[in-house]
Amino acid sequence: MFKRLTLLLLVGSLTMINPATAQEESTAKSFITTQPCDKLSIMLDVIKGYKEELLFTGEGMTFSARDRKGFMGGMMFFTNQETGTWSMLQVYGDGTACLVQNGREFEPYSGPQL
Repeated sequence: MFKRLTLLLLVGSLTMINPATAQEESTAKSFITTQPCDKLSIMLDVIKGYKEELLFTGEGMTFSARDRKGFMGGMMFFTNQETGTWSMLQVYGDGTACLVQNGREFEPYSGPQL
């Protein structure tokens, strides 16, 4: 619970930029996007079409573009290590799954930690 609260406070503080530093923070980005969503079974069928397999899971939060309300959900990260494609799903308590992001050229990171 403490980790979530810390994360929420950090995210909240990032969205409240001081006008005095707003010009300095010109690299800050805010996006309004759409995410394809459907029943989990249907979204999994799409991912199976790319022969991607589950690599790791976790919990994540997505924020509404309309009112910035946070929605918690389970995160599932899939990859096809032969082709390099990958997909990230967020799964909500009602069984809805949304494709948060997908891409290509996945490879394990072996450089220094940031």
